[in-house]
Parts: sequence; structure tokens; C-alpha cells
Amino acid sequence: MVAAFSPLAAHAADKPEIRTSAQPCLHGMPLWYAEKAGWLASAPFTNTFMLFASGAPQVEALAADQWDVGAMGALPTMMASMRYGYKFIGISNDESETNDLWVRPDSPLLKNKGANPKYPDVYGSPDDWKGKKVLATTVSTGHYALTATLAALGLKDTDVSLVHMEQGQAVTAFNAGEGDVIQLWAPFSYIAEAKGWKKVSSGQKAGVVILGGIGVRKDFAEKFPDLVVDWLDVYMRGIEMMKNEPGKSVDPLLNYFTGYCGLELTRDQVEKEFKYRPLYDVNEQVRLLEDPAKTAAWMDGVAKFMLTQGRITAKEYDRYVKSNYGIDPSFMKKLAERRAAAK
Repeated sequence: MVAAFSPLAAHAADKPEIRTSAQPCLHGMPLWYAEKAGWLASAPFTNTFMLFASGAPQVEALAADQWDVGAMGALPTMMASMRYGYKFIGISNDESETNDLWVRPDSPLLKNKGANPKYPDVYGSPDDWKGKKVLATTVSTGHYALTATLAALGLKDTDVSLVHMEQGQAVTAFNAGEGDVIQLWAPFSYIAEAKGWKKVSSGQKAGVVILGGIGVRKDFAEKFPDLVVDWLDVYMRGIEMMKNEPGKSVDPLLNYFTGYCGLELTRDQVEKEFKYRPLYDVNEQVRLLEDPAKTAAWMDGVAKFMLTQGRITAKEYDRYVKSNYGIDPSFMKKLAERRAAAK
């Protein structure tokens, strides 16, 4: 067990081990695919892949030093940075539209749209939403989208009945008739669409930007900065493949979802990932990470959400702001410089 959880356990050819954490989401595919495609053969490390259902258990495992680098949503990225010094080193994708809310086709919420003209694509009036039972993965980016939706209608979380469930559990329960609204994120959103459920809002429709974060454990980053850049080089190769060659990337992502994560998705559904999730190459990442009006401002919105939820204290919020929201562009910049020098 000691070897299994040692960050630099010896593996083939004495390469150091890096433990990668991921979720059954688009941003989990790059290192999984890298191993399947043989990209790691020339990499200066071996990879141990760890899958988590959502961000909360992922952060708990981080706190126990069980993984080194990985990708998760904006909210768990924020919590990890705030509580454990986790470094936010890149943007896995923009998932503002794919953190969303769904109802059944007969829902009364569908009778009204644009009750607040500032949010014309949000369905339901305040009265329609009040008292509704919402199945949601709480303390998540999806929860952030839900709260933003309610705020757009002048409501708070307390105006609905919020029931915590992980994504797969929520889909099963909602399909069986439980709840009035379900909060999802991709690829579960595509399952909802296939079932004929109707989208009533999303982070984007409610006016918030929700990023996926790429990050690294503080101690690992400080001890092995060059290894972090090596890992990031492989990870970004996967991101850039999906960005630049979406057609080529559909089947690998489908295999990741169905063959590894155990989700039931079709090729058509997976194609939507590349329609709704903007991706950024290395140079775009550097610009976004360094622009205070972009990544920092977007993460501030997440932090303020958690503050209003009573999940963090004012002191924690202030400390997070002073730390530049845990954002550390140095690794992505080193990768950009390395690639430029290699040309």
C-alpha cells in the first residue's frame, strides 16, 4: 500500500509515477487516452489513473495525498486551492452550457420562458420554481448553475427542496419519477436529452462562466515542477487533439465513457461534447490564466457563491482572493516556452 500511494514509486525503466485523478467527463480523457495511444512510451513518467464520481470525493482524496495531478470542476478546484493550496494550472474546458437543469416534458416550468428579460433562455417563473424538488449534486459546479438560475429569478436555494445525489443516482431516481427538476452535467446531460427531458437552464443561460480546472497538489508541484510540465504536455496534447480534430476524437471519447466509465452513450451524443464545450490550446490558456478579467473573475464568482452558501468563511474568501484564486500560470508558460523552443 505504501508503494501504491507513493508519488514517485518505481515503475518500468525506473520512471517516476504520477497519479492522475479524473471524472467520467471530457476532461478526464487525455491521460486515459494517452496510455491507450502509446503517448506515454516516450514520456519521462508512468501514469496511474484514478476515477472519481464527482469533485467532492476527488478533493477528499487530494487531502489524503492520494493523487498528484488531475482535472475537476471549478468549484472543487476552488475548494482544493482554498483548503489545501492546490494549484490551478490550466483550463480543461468551458462547461458553462453543460452544467444544466432539466425537467420532464409535462413540467409547468416549460409554460413560461424569460420571466426575467435579462435571462431570456431561463424557463419558469419564480412561482413555478418555488417548492420544486430538485435532485442535485450539491457543492458542485452544477449546484452553482442551479443557484445562478434561481438568483436570475429572484430566488434562493431555500425556495426549492434540494436533494443531494451523485449524477448517476439522480438520473435513475428522476427516471423513476422522483423530483421535479434534475441538475446534471455532461455527459449525463445527453442521457437526459435522449430520454426526452427538457433543458430549462444552464450556467451560461443564467449568466455565469463555469470552467473545468487542471491542477496539481501543492507539495508535488514544489518538489517536481519539471515533471508537472511533462505531465501537462501530455494532457494538453489530448485537449488540443479534441479541439483541433473533433471528428477524430469522438470514438476515443466514446470508448472512455462507455468502455471505462460504464456510461450508456451513443456516438451522436458524444459528438455534442465538442459542440458545447469550448477548449483552449496552450497559448490561449496562458492568456486566459493571466487575464484578471477572465479566469480570476470567473473563479471569484464561484467563491462568492460558496460564501453565500455558508460553505466558506469571509476569511477563507479573502485569503483565496489574495492567493490569486490559486491560479498559477507558470507551468503552462513553461510548456509554451518549451514548445516554442522545439520548433
